[in-house]
Amino acid sequence: MTPISHYEQNAARLVTQYESLAFEDVHMSLLDLLPGPGATILDVGAGSGRDAAWFALHGYDVVAVEPSDAMRAHGRALHPSARIHWLSDSLPELAQVSRLGLTFDLILLSAVWMHVAPASRARALRKLATMLSPSGRIAISLRLGEPDAARAMHEVSLHELSSLSQQFGLRLIRATDSADRLGRGGLSWTTAVLGLPDDGLGALPLLRHLVLVDEKSSTYKIALLRILARIADTAGGSARHESDYVAIPMGMVALFWMRMYKPLIENALPQMPISRVGTRPGFVTDSFNALRLINPSELRVGAVFGGDTARHLHRSLSEISQLIRLMPAKYLRWPASDQSIFDIRSSRRTSTPSPLAIDTPFLWSFGELRVPLQIWQALTRYNVWIEPVLIAEWIRLMEGYAGNGQPNVRQLAHSLLAWADPERDTRIAREAVARMRAAGKAVYCVWSGQRLRDDYDIDHCFPFAAWPCGDAWNLMPASRQINNQKSNRLVTQGALERASDTITHWWEGAFLTGGDDARSRFFLEAGQTLPLLIERPTAADIIDAMKVHRIRLAKDQGLRPWEPAPAIKPGTPVQTGLQQA
Repeated sequence: MTPISHYEQNAARLVTQYESLAFEDVHMSLLDLLPGPGATILDVGAGSGRDAAWFALHGYDVVAVEPSDAMRAHGRALHPSARIHWLSDSLPELAQVSRLGLTFDLILLSAVWMHVAPASRARALRKLATMLSPSGRIAISLRLGEPDAARAMHEVSLHELSSLSQQFGLRLIRATDSADRLGRGGLSWTTAVLGLPDDGLGALPLLRHLVLVDEKSSTYKIALLRILARIADTAGGSARHESDYVAIPMGMVALFWMRMYKPLIENALPQMPISRVGTRPGFVTDSFNALRLINPSELRVGAVFGGDTARHLHRSLSEISQLIRLMPAKYLRWPASDQSIFDIRSSRRTSTPSPLAIDTPFLWSFGELRVPLQIWQALTRYNVWIEPVLIAEWIRLMEGYAGNGQPNVRQLAHSLLAWADPERDTRIAREAVARMRAAGKAVYCVWSGQRLRDDYDIDHCFPFAAWPCGDAWNLMPASRQINNQKSNRLVTQGALERASDTITHWWEGAFLTGGDDARSRFFLEAGQTLPLLIERPTAADIIDAMKVHRIRLAKDQGLRPWEPAPAIKPGTPVQTGLQQA
């Protein structure tokens, strides 16, 4: 019998057993080590949800991992909370958790380690270490006693765990012994707490070396690093996560390259020493120049091109992909090594599709670029600090290449290197409001449920100032008064949960019933920017992914929380004080 099948068959009995014990009784030794409220917790093997519920009640955001469907169902029913995000996943891979792109301030494995086969423990601990925040802790309870073979248990020891932890930069902070709380003879427990003396990855020092120290003969290396940082920060949903690396579509790398370089080339800012023979960058070909009238912000997922534009775009992206493979990806190397950090797997060039839609199959048709896991995680978590350093170095290089011939390089470069995000454009949402009203449908504020009149606003659910995203899923109709109150604050997890029905009602009327093209683009955009875990998501899946992304924004950017009044179901009259809307 596998551990999962045992828990499936005995879920009701085990839930009663677990719920008979209080969190404080089981985890007394952890109470003084817990992070402050608002931290992010990973509960691996969450069982009945007892521990996850305690954390949620005390102000933590919890990802509760439980591979048993029956146990998960009991946990959801017993402990409904907007702060608990349930996942079906398991060690040693935790593949679904990895895709969330989160780091955790505490990772709890309560009565789990004995189910991890000895041969898989090093891989499991390495995975946990890569998910830990720099000041985070991993708490693992060890079941000491005769293993129950019928429940697929294995022998564990503090010595083994401590030895393994040293391989991944973890150190044993505390070990506490306790008797079995259920009074079972021959059993005792040791709770081991592990932590990182630093970030445990070594990625930040490496990136600092590549940005500030590594020899450069052009801006290509800096460009590739910044592109990867932008993709990790804004298009992480496009990545494929493997055990030791993250694969991203080469077409997206080339597309971001074009978006980044286009304004620099068109404004004649040098990208290599002027003294070099043939100083025009190698990717600036006839096809690249033929796209001069295309605005960089138009080069985005979901865009469609035809005719000569499609042909030139396809050829130019192919040429850029080849240059990246032969130049910056080849020469960005591990310190004191000839081995490249990034591995590119090219695909055979295909004919230009007609029309050319920048969608997932198209972006993967150019091959893939593989980023070591620790580099990807550093880019994801610390981009707010990494990207300014990359921009500053890029400008320094251009100033050096230009010499005294272009005295205003710094000022011009700053403006041109600003990422070409779509302007704060809410037209797609306003057009949807107009269509709905023309069809006789009412439109409601997603946060209050109030029926909207002419003086409404379109709110970016996740503040545009902190995370520029003009995708349809992020645009919400709101009353002007509520939108002004919200401003650049981040909606709370509870508020997002309460508004989920109102939001999905808006999506259905605005984007999902307007034809296959509109529906496909809506889900395509969401799949590129949010941590969606399935290939064919529903609106409910996007809401779940938004909750996870909200945790990341709160953690990485420290945005102030915003809590609106509880939403009202669409169609319910609301007393505004002056009139009944």
